[in-house]
Amino acid sequence: AVMNERFQLYYQPQFDVATNKLRGFEALLRWYDDEIGWINPEQFIPIAEETKLVIPLGEWILETAISTLKEWIEKYDFDGIMSVNVSPVQLKKPSFIFDLKDLIKKHSIPTHNLEIEITEGVFIDNKNEVIGLLNQIRDMGIGLSLDDFGTGYSSLSYLQLLPITTLKIDKSFIANITDKSGVEANITDSIISMVTKMGLDTIAEGVEKNEQLDILKKINCKNIQGFLKGKPMPKERCEQILGGDYELADHL
Repeated sequence: AVMNERFQLYYQPQFDVATNKLRGFEALLRWYDDEIGWINPEQFIPIAEETKLVIPLGEWILETAISTLKEWIEKYDFDGIMSVNVSPVQLKKPSFIFDLKDLIKKHSIPTHNLEIEITEGVFIDNKNEVIGLLNQIRDMGIGLSLDDFGTGYSSLSYLQLLPITTLKIDKSFIANITDKSGVEANITDSIISMVTKMGLDTIAEGVEKNEQLDILKKINCKNIQGFLKGKPMPKERCEQILGGDYELADHL
């Protein structure tokens, strides 16, 4: 599939909770096979990481997302965020920073429009080395988003050590945020309150119901991402929206 270019990128919109304005898009990998049909990323990403094929795959994702970002800036005056997931395996490639710099130079994008999304898995081995690498990314003016916070082995101390700009609240918290017990809502409220004081942006993932959005508004979550506001969509669909062919709220 890698050799035959069977993968494609979809883009899921993110919105500012207070203003309903588009924050940007997260680039998401999709794979359709003629015999099997759609293949879940949860099935193929772990295999790609194990076989190290995630490195060429990740390089293609970065190139495609940055190229798309450049195109949208030129065609639609887009000034939002393009968020791209980078695997821990890909980050460990010795030339990662050099390759990233080359891509930015090649496409001449403003670095503040790019966000690299990482997971807690990057800290399994050498924490100090990873922090140094992330600081280099931040020094380039690129945003850093920490995904799936609270679901793995992370601790709050990470947030003090890491040069991240955005924290993503995992969908497992959001799914139960309306429970009468109020446990998830209280935990989410505490996390958002703390990281906001630290100057970090927040994004709640997996927002599917208006009731969830109402609670997130009350606890001052900055941004949301989920089926309520927009599913992952192909580039052409995003361009219809960016071009003003649709009223965003009525058609997502």
